[in-house]
Amino acid sequence: MSSEATKSGKTIDLSIEIDATPEQVWEAISQAEGLKRWFPLDAGVTPGEGGSMTWSWGEGCEGTAEISAWEEGSHIQLIERPASETTAPILTDFRIETRSGKTVLRLVNSGFDPGEEWADYVDTLDSGWRYFLWNLKHYLERHPATPRRMVWSREKSPLSKDEAWRRLLGPGGLAKTTARPSVGDPVTLWSGHKGRVQQVRHPIHFAAVFPDLNDAILFLEFEPGTTFHLGVWLSLYGVEEEQALQLETSLGATLAAFKPVQPDER
Repeated sequence: MSSEATKSGKTIDLSIEIDATPEQVWEAISQAEGLKRWFPLDAGVTPGEGGSMTWSWGEGCEGTAEISAWEEGSHIQLIERPASETTAPILTDFRIETRSGKTVLRLVNSGFDPGEEWADYVDTLDSGWRYFLWNLKHYLERHPATPRRMVWSREKSPLSKDEAWRRLLGPGGLAKTTARPSVGDPVTLWSGHKGRVQQVRHPIHFAAVFPDLNDAILFLEFEPGTTFHLGVWLSLYGVEEEQALQLETSLGATLAAFKPVQPDER
């Protein structure tokens, strides 16, 4: 993935080359079922200019944007209008291009307030888009047209980001690896499955792929703010329902160990 002008002027500008046809990429970004295979838990699309796109990552984490441009097969522009008339709308552009016979998806996200209070939000959003575009590439190249089953949790963390990061990646964590992992390092899922680190940005996000779980992806997301939500997202493709349910149960048991120790528990 390349970044041509990341956060320059509070604009996120990213491009990714995908070994898929432009038609496959268009379906993945323009249809609800396609979006659910790499982006949100749930999605809805009313296509065409003047239509809308909605996403949900669970209760309390939903969004809706108006479709302000729609060029079939090549371009979607979304506009999110703020409640305040003094704040500029946020624009998200998806453009599909062909370069040297390769399909390239370019994303430009702009309109952020230049104030310092936006810095953490934009950093996290930039990091998130890098992950999701990579997730899109992984889906189209490894699991095309395959529905995704999510094992997930999104809750407020009782720990600081550094402490949560240390525990999640520690010996009893969700993804057991080194304290400061690098891309390519080995990692063990809470279920015992073995994989490799694919993306890491301390303490914002961590991603790994697990070949012995049919190339499942684990994404750990530390949302903006001092008091923050921690997202655990395991994308499963072609995995039996019984195994998915076992992973859900074991995820809950592992996460239960992350509550802070109270004085009377010491």
